[in-house]
Amino acid sequence: MRINSKRISRSKIKRNRLMIIAIAVMLILGFGLSRINHYLEPRLRAEAKTQVNIAINNLVTKVLANIDYNRDDLVRITSDHDGNVSQVEYDTLKLNQILYASLDTIDDSLQAAQEGKKDPITDRVFFHEGIVYELPLGYLTHISMLSDVGPTLPIRMKILNHVNGEIKTISEPYGMNNTLLKIVLQVRIEAQAITVLNVNDISVVSEIPLVIQLVNGDIPNFAPFTASSMK
Repeated sequence: MRINSKRISRSKIKRNRLMIIAIAVMLILGFGLSRINHYLEPRLRAEAKTQVNIAINNLVTKVLANIDYNRDDLVRITSDHDGNVSQVEYDTLKLNQILYASLDTIDDSLQAAQEGKKDPITDRVFFHEGIVYELPLGYLTHISMLSDVGPTLPIRMKILNHVNGEIKTISEPYGMNNTLLKIVLQVRIEAQAITVLNVNDISVVSEIPLVIQLVNGDIPNFAPFTASSMK
């Protein structure tokens, strides 16, 4: 009986030691992973936001490059009998048509891109499997020699709502008696930058110039107009 009790006692001690060692290893690993995450997570979050921002802006620019419109139809410049510019008018109807068509097109393209499907306009896959960028783990160390070293961390985007936007008309003095006229399509997109460590909301604003024109002469008046007013 004494022999058995000694064996049982030694077995319990051995199991306790193994348990203590296992707990210590888990605590050390947990602390180490926590420190690594505390060090890498902010860098990964910032880089993910940057890459998703770049990806969305590039996609919007490429998609809108296929929109067909005549710049001369969007703005009309009239002059007085002396040849001086007296008024600049915008065709609000056509501008709104471009706006709504653009927003619908961008929305469809972003939905396809985040799912890794073919774009309905360009017929190409912008992001394979919805991954906008693959970031080498060594890049997060900020050590130049390690920037391309290690496994890659995929960065994905997710669109949170429908695309919003507006047409902005800008006129500003340019030189002595000139005015620089701009018509800009501004697109606002709410998205998420998704990585293995975090999910971050991001707001992306893209501006695509539709018209950039220099108006010579005195600073004219600006007014909207519709297609009916041209008849």
